[in-house]
Amino acid sequence: MSFVAIQPRLVSINMLNLVSDIFSRYCLMVLLILGTIGLTLNTLIFTRRTFRQNSCVHYFLASTIANYFVVFFILPSRILSDGYDIDPGQYNLPYCRLRFYTYFTAKSLSSWFIVLACFDRKMSSSQSVHSRAFARPIISRWMIAITTLIGLLFYAYVPVFYVIDSSHNCGARAGFYSLFDDSVYLVGYSLAPPLLMLIFGIWTIGNTRRLRRIVPRGRRLSPLNKRDHTLMLMLFLQVTLITITTVPHAVQKLYSTLTLNVPKDDFTKAAENVFIIVVRTVSFINHSCTFYILTLSGKMFRQELYKITRKFMCKLGRQAIRTDHQLRTLTQTVKFTTSNPQLQRKQQLKKRNT
Repeated sequence: MSFVAIQPRLVSINMLNLVSDIFSRYCLMVLLILGTIGLTLNTLIFTRRTFRQNSCVHYFLASTIANYFVVFFILPSRILSDGYDIDPGQYNLPYCRLRFYTYFTAKSLSSWFIVLACFDRKMSSSQSVHSRAFARPIISRWMIAITTLIGLLFYAYVPVFYVIDSSHNCGARAGFYSLFDDSVYLVGYSLAPPLLMLIFGIWTIGNTRRLRRIVPRGRRLSPLNKRDHTLMLMLFLQVTLITITTVPHAVQKLYSTLTLNVPKDDFTKAAENVFIIVVRTVSFINHSCTFYILTLSGKMFRQELYKITRKFMCKLGRQAIRTDHQLRTLTQTVKFTTSNPQLQRKQQLKKRNT
């Protein structure tokens, strides 16, 4: 009877392990491909002349650059370690610390740049001239530089706290350090950015409504233009995506730390492992799929994408015409040479003389 009872449990554990492998190998690989395409197109669009003098777009571009580190460094290392058990961090301490330092700083900076974009929209929609002066490209460049420096310093504890334990796992030191690490990740990546985005978003909506009112002297305050409304919609959808994808992973990390010393059977361990890998995979969606969210939400974004695509296709067409013309010219030259015996004899004499 005990054997009969154990069999279904083993089958369930094997199924859970299979789900873990699918997410670790194939889902992360799909996100890597989508991220490569999306981030490249994001960069091409955000650096176009149309957006070059828009301070909010500068924050989008900075977030895209931070996502490059996530997609091209963190994602491949996760695919190798979780999907194929190839993890240099199990025996190489400098790599272990560099990997997690990059992991925390890149993911957090990506979200904090969107917080700055929300604050930029809040200031640009203000009635105060001094507040609107904040939404300038020169200010955005300084804010990006300062925020990057703060982010690099904020996670400076990682190279100190992270070690390789006796089980060859790379992570924070056991005890207080591990709890501190998970709490910082929860607050600095999953709670504070979405909360600030929500506050600034509500503030922006209030400012926008006040801009539509008529002031006492009969003048109407100039409303936000279409570009500003499009950026606000794009921002709102990205904030929603960040909130949905970041909170579960941070909560899972904190839960794993708090229940580290709790006895668990094989089935519970397999179930928790699936949950860890699923929420971790979901957290990467925020960094890989922003392009597709922006394309769906922003008409102006789609128009710039269409211009880039049309320019690229025209360039390919001109190159194909040029190549075809060169081939025709070469073919006609060969035909003329072969059909002219005197020219052939002259070429043969030249070869002999040389």
